[in-house]
Amino acid sequence: MFLLSYMVQRKTLSKPTALRSKDIDCWRYRGEGKTGLVVTNNYGWALKLRKGTKENDYLYLYRRNLQYVEFCIAPIFGSFLCYGQVTKLPPNFAMSVVSKIQNRRSSLKDSNIDVKCPYALMMPDACSLPGHNDVITIEIKPKAYLRTMGDSSTPIKCCRFCSNIETRYNAGTIPSKTRYCPRDFFSPRASKVAQAINALFDEPLSYMTIHKNNQRIFDEDNKNIESILSPHTYRTRNELINVIIKVLLSKRSSSNRNVLQVIEEAQQLNMLSIPDLCHIYSRFTSKGLDLDIEIGRWLAGESTLSEEYLRLLDYIIKFSISIIAQDISIMISVSPTPDKKLPQIITNGRVYSFKVSIVDVDLKSVKKLPRYLLQEKKLCQRKSEV
Repeated sequence: MFLLSYMVQRKTLSKPTALRSKDIDCWRYRGEGKTGLVVTNNYGWALKLRKGTKENDYLYLYRRNLQYVEFCIAPIFGSFLCYGQVTKLPPNFAMSVVSKIQNRRSSLKDSNIDVKCPYALMMPDACSLPGHNDVITIEIKPKAYLRTMGDSSTPIKCCRFCSNIETRYNAGTIPSKTRYCPRDFFSPRASKVAQAINALFDEPLSYMTIHKNNQRIFDEDNKNIESILSPHTYRTRNELINVIIKVLLSKRSSSNRNVLQVIEEAQQLNMLSIPDLCHIYSRFTSKGLDLDIEIGRWLAGESTLSEEYLRLLDYIIKFSISIIAQDISIMISVSPTPDKKLPQIITNGRVYSFKVSIVDVDLKSVKKLPRYLLQEKKLCQRKSEV
């Protein structure tokens, strides 16, 4: 049973470490998403400040996320995973950092950082390759190609990502479409992976960014890659794409799998349809049970559920991991300088050192299941009308 197999690995999490007030000035803006804002320093560390959470909930949420990552995510993602630890912030730290980097934030980004937050997540900076210059970091949010698993009355075959892009474009919420498709990205054929990456270079939307020496130089607002190309690193866009593909398809000796295989395995962990999962969700709610709370109790080793309901919770956990794997980011940091301490690839007649990491593995609330069911029905309806 999936849940019980990890219960023997429980251990008490350490107390939060603390930052010093004098370190405030060394942090700079990296980026942000719906749930947090990331700043980095020159010492190889990144700090994630959470958005829109009540102050009293911070430590509980971070500890629950850390336990979830340790028991459920780390065994799947292995050495590719980049996560961190809870850090205690000095007074006014968040307010000072956000004020300092406010002019770097896009006007389209949410600004609801709780500047009174007493905790944050400290983790290794996935863009950092100590001792190397000319480091570029490609961040890709691959998403998922999972097809809708409708019942016999609504059999559909489509890529959810492509269908959602089409819907968002028709609704005017994105300025253009992209030819990128996760089915190509997760293909075992290098030519298909190249097709997907080329599409992201043409129209990245919010699914690819590139940093050079910790400065963002390519995204949906700036699609010029001339500053990346040079005779000493990547002479053409195709050479850069060759490097990205080689890194993505490089297997870790510990697992004999590459990062794409690891992510795809996690995405496919859930084998139930959304309607079936909603039925399980309803069984919990009909008994007055909050699934998010029950997951937290299980993570803390305090679950009082019967064996039957633990088995049902097992399906929900697998679905949760699958959803997380559909929303992660792959960070590929590459240097044109050989380094025996790092993995290396040979392509374009050169040796490149690299590091590849999986980030953004925060636990998702399963209370969104009814919303997923509504999205499923709308997708089925749109496809049946085509």
